[in-house]
Amino acid sequence: MYHPTRGGVRGGQDQFSWDAVKDDKFRENYLGHSLMAPVGRWQQGKDLTWYAKEKKDDEEAARRAAREEIQRIKDAEADALAVALGGKKRNTGSGNVTQQDLKNAIKLDDEDQDPTLEEKGLGYGR
Repeated sequence: MYHPTRGGVRGGQDQFSWDAVKDDKFRENYLGHSLMAPVGRWQQGKDLTWYAKEKKDDEEAARRAAREEIQRIKDAEADALAVALGGKKRNTGSGNVTQQDLKNAIKLDDEDQDPTLEEKGLGYGR
């Protein structure tokens, strides 16, 4: 199957190193020289193989959140433009009120309108 390469004249595989290619004046003749033997300041500390790696879920979630935020901004701008032009604002129905909250609010309104309740004054608690 697979055996380690023997020494001797076998194409110089045992003598090759990418560090030697960095110093070679004909380094552009080597296939993959820009990734395996990067030279220059712009490569320092950079991941040159970023395109071949899997994307993280965090990055995808951040992109999705950014897209949603942009969509909310576009919707708000469209609503503002519609109001400025004399049209009606779109009803998005994105309130956070539950049915139970709505029932409680209606019940409180009914109690406030009860004529038998004595009016005490501002700030008086029940």
